[in-house]
Amino acid sequence: MRLLLALIAISIGQVQAVYHLPLEMSFEEYQNLYSELKQTKSAIIKDEYVRESIDGGEKMSSWIKLINSSRTEENAIRLTSKGTQRGIPIETPSKYGPSTIKANLLKLKKEMPKELVSVIFGENDITKTPMINDAEFIKWCRKVSGNYQSAVRWTGMQKWLSHYAKRKAQDVRGFYFLRNLENLDEHLNKFGELNPDKASTIKEALIGICLNSGKTKKSCERKITKAIKKKDLVSFKNSYWTTAINNWNGFYEITNPRKDVVWTKKSPGVMAVVFKDPKNPEIANWLKDNIEDEFQLTEKNWALELNFVPGKAGTAYIEFQKNVTPHVSGGNKVVMDANTELEEYGVKWTIRHEFGHILRIPDCYHEFYDKEENLMINYQLDVTDLMCSRAGAMNERIYKELEKHYMK
Repeated sequence: MRLLLALIAISIGQVQAVYHLPLEMSFEEYQNLYSELKQTKSAIIKDEYVRESIDGGEKMSSWIKLINSSRTEENAIRLTSKGTQRGIPIETPSKYGPSTIKANLLKLKKEMPKELVSVIFGENDITKTPMINDAEFIKWCRKVSGNYQSAVRWTGMQKWLSHYAKRKAQDVRGFYFLRNLENLDEHLNKFGELNPDKASTIKEALIGICLNSGKTKKSCERKITKAIKKKDLVSFKNSYWTTAINNWNGFYEITNPRKDVVWTKKSPGVMAVVFKDPKNPEIANWLKDNIEDEFQLTEKNWALELNFVPGKAGTAYIEFQKNVTPHVSGGNKVVMDANTELEEYGVKWTIRHEFGHILRIPDCYHEFYDKEENLMINYQLDVTDLMCSRAGAMNERIYKELEKHYMK
């Protein structure tokens, strides 16, 4: 698997190449990542709890494969499905690092049935049976899987923590909270009368939008202390508000739109997009079925039409490689993992999401490193949105962004 490098612009104007992973990856994708980390000698694991979490996840995977080897497709053990996709809401972000991995591992070993602990984290051999009923087995294996994924992701991030620390400047949670606070300016004018918890939350959010402007936390704390003393928090907020809005919009807005999209006011119901013919009927049908099924809005009487062409420089196309994390390269090439089944839910969602990038729609999720907590933090701006979350889908927001750039 190739480790992904993406160009990410931070709000203070710098552009740096950083290691980038989608927020929601399958267990198999994390196994591929761990395998690559070992091959490139990047899997430097000093923390014993991180290592035990990874070893346990690998053994659990072998156990599930052995169980499924004597089962049919209908009753095979599956840890994920469309119904298990929950997303990572901005209000409850994911936080992971040595402290959380250790806490989760110790809790697992304490609460999980001893039969499972003795196999997954112990010396007992795997068997062709789960030892307990399937539903309970799946429940606990999902927890093992979750901690395994956090441990592998943390391991992969080690070389890039300094880069991800800079990305804290793009954290939109402060703006998100303030934007949704009813009568915001009134709260700011009466800041001294608020209860301590609410005042603390508002203060942290205001520091957040100050950070969006590229200032240091110490600088923001000094400035907000002065604003509180002067009882002028509205001016403090207003001085950073435009930058905070632009930072938020950067997760949603199309830049560098395609030139080979046809969508006219004479035919408002169809947006035609060309794609290089994969010269494989199965893949062509799979592409057309998934992309056209996703990019449509019944209430708008609108749909995307995918048309296959011989292709030339600049035409979008698909390429399958073994053991890769799916991604779009160079704005035109969709790279998918050749080892996955096309009809798996996660794979079908992925091609829909990645085609959004072909249309130049950005990801609307964020991840950064918090030095103070020694934790990676990530969240999705909207878990109902196709470009933010595996729990999301095509919506009117995406339609309007496409209309803004492609309707002629």
